[in-house]
Amino acid sequence: MTNFLMCFMLQWTFNRAAKLEVRLEWMENVVKTIMGPIPAIKFEKTRQRKIWFNSMVFAYAGWEDARNNPVKAVTFGDGSPLPGHIVYDCLKILDEESVAIPWQQGDILLVDNLAVLHSRRPFNPPRRILASLC
Repeated sequence: MTNFLMCFMLQWTFNRAAKLEVRLEWMENVVKTIMGPIPAIKFEKTRQRKIWFNSMVFAYAGWEDARNNPVKAVTFGDGSPLPGHIVYDCLKILDEESVAIPWQQGDILLVDNLAVLHSRRPFNPPRRILASLC
């Protein structure tokens, strides 16, 4: 890849992130994504309604590793930690409201990220993603 193309891609990435109110920070050979504080609920103009639009529950309950501390990842706007029992109450509601889609060979699923919160359940590898649309 040429330096010009690399610079163009990096500038486009930073501009796109800025539009999404996400800050990117270079750390050696990786990019750190910094979000927040962000509201848990947004007003979606097209549908004229409030929507749940964040992944705080998953950041707290599913992303713990050497780089990610859930207690530090999910905080109030002032930086104080969100109590774990509140996050787990939200997780319980999400689980109760979830619907499993029974997949069959040849199925295609399009998801509107502004209409539904989506996730996946654990699976046995291999996993194949044939197309990913943005």
